[in-house]
Amino acid sequence: MKKVFALFLFLFIGTNNLKIYAQAPGLSIKLLDALSFTITQPELLNFVSKNGNKKKDMMIAKVADHITVISSRGYEVRAISGSGIKDGPFLSLSPFFGETNKGNTNGVVLARDIALPPANGNPATVISAANSSWNGINPENKFNVEYSMESDFLKPKGKNPPAIPVIYTVLQP
Repeated sequence: MKKVFALFLFLFIGTNNLKIYAQAPGLSIKLLDALSFTITQPELLNFVSKNGNKKKDMMIAKVADHITVISSRGYEVRAISGSGIKDGPFLSLSPFFGETNKGNTNGVVLARDIALPPANGNPATVISAANSSWNGINPENKFNVEYSMESDFLKPKGKNPPAIPVIYTVLQP
């Protein structure tokens, strides 16, 4: 009798251990910071003369949807002139929201008429955003850029206009 009881106890314990208890499935997702930065190269820069109250005439070129940023958190776009010359050409820029921008514009600060330092200086912050570029539907912010340069440097006598590179960087602070 003791052997039969021990056998039933052994089978009872064995069958209870084979039971599968239902559990709710779990999912753990970790999002890493996303950052994408694109600068479009315009086919041609059309500079237009602008007479201001300054001592020299300025030439202005506008580039539509020039900068595109996709970021999962705040970001800064910085720029510096590719020229190592301190005496010129004097280049400044102003970013604006692009016509096709559909991203998040909350917390975005756009600098105006920022004089770009020469290549050996500290980059100037031209766009800063406290929030993600995502607005729940569209992930990217697009910016137009207006470049300004003194007309003396664009129309030197007997020479071709200089090519002045602008070096952009983007970072997530």
